Amino acid sequence: MESQAISKQEFQSRYHRVQQFLEERQLGALLAYSPAREHKWGQTGHVSYLSGWANDDRIVETVVVVPRRGDPVMLAAGMQFMFEQAAEVSPIEDMRLVEAVDPNAVAGHRGGGDDQGPRDFAGQTLAVLEENGLGGEGVGVVGVSTMPAPFYEGLALGLGDRLHRVDDVVSRLRAVKSEAELQLMRRAAELSDLGFQTMLEVARPGLPGIEIVAEMERMARREGADHAKYWMASGPPPDWNNTRLDIRPHERILQYGDLMASCSYIVYQGYWCHGHRTGTLGKPCDALTRLCQVTREAHDRAQEILKPGTPVADLGRTIREHVEPHGLDLLGGRIGHGIGMDYSEQPVPFDDSNPAPMQAGMTAVMHAVFGLPGTGKMFVPLGDVFHLTEDGPELLMGFPRTPFVAGV
Repeated sequence: MESQAISKQEFQSRYHRVQQFLEERQLGALLAYSPAREHKWGQTGHVSYLSGWANDDRIVETVVVVPRRGDPVMLAAGMQFMFEQAAEVSPIEDMRLVEAVDPNAVAGHRGGGDDQGPRDFAGQTLAVLEENGLGGEGVGVVGVSTMPAPFYEGLALGLGDRLHRVDDVVSRLRAVKSEAELQLMRRAAELSDLGFQTMLEVARPGLPGIEIVAEMERMARREGADHAKYWMASGPPPDWNNTRLDIRPHERILQYGDLMASCSYIVYQGYWCHGHRTGTLGKPCDALTRLCQVTREAHDRAQEILKPGTPVADLGRTIREHVEPHGLDLLGGRIGHGIGMDYSEQPVPFDDSNPAPMQAGMTAVMHAVFGLPGTGKMFVPLGDVFHLTEDGPELLMGFPRTPFVAGV
């Protein structure tokens, strides 16, 4: 289980801000949904943000109901032992088993109502309203983007016209990180760096990429990562167009002088780091060094203008304007994504079309996706997670941003 790095006071502040949102919209409660952490690539962090239950033991449908007044309640379609684990890390004292929507799910409490009402998600949400003197009031729902259709249909049937899809206040609150959250993200970045450092030490000619990646992931997991995945690309120098990217196991046998790239997906106590680094095996490659200098300078120029209030689009345009004279395209205009309790979160989209201003406290990964001259083949040479302070970005990863030379 994860440690209690987030204080009870911080959770209370989160609930208070949700309750302010409910006051403004005259709603009785907010129902915040997110799927199990094992889904990973979707929006899984809403329940974790409000409950503290962020690890991969959360494998069932779960919601947190925050009433406009009163204490939050966790509803889960699982087994009692899950609440024993959740209680180790969560400030929520009222946890209730409900009937699963999916007939194949691990479900703990089926059939029959009791003095707290029907044992389904809608029925127990209504019970929470009644218990807090809010009977008859509306219920806002967030997290619908990753909610299965049968789950939403069950809510709609049980809540009727009292169910309201509202602005995702939890997503907005999550976008600005507290110092406690940043400490967890800094540790995730350290583990990401550890994997890259391991790559430098174990890579050698004659090894398949899968063996190198396995050692990278082993080291990150050994030091406490909830989740550790790296992909690798490699190919003969000097043209990047001849490299092969494998998100699946990288079975290519590496040779001396090869071009290499790797990308990290690390989760530590519910918080992500996602980094990209590029280099060679055994000796530098001048062509790659020149290409990486152009793309790194583009990132640097975007970071130079990055302050609270800077429109996201300005960052994308700055990168595009720097690389286009060198024959590189900014594929899709995308330069990265917000990151935190989910792999991708606000600000969305993180590209050259979004006029939304950056806010102090936001965290994102800047990894512009370039198309190479002539072929348009994807090239992602660099990715850095940053925290935006009042003075500009703080890069959380410490691994060098210049092309690495592994196996020396």
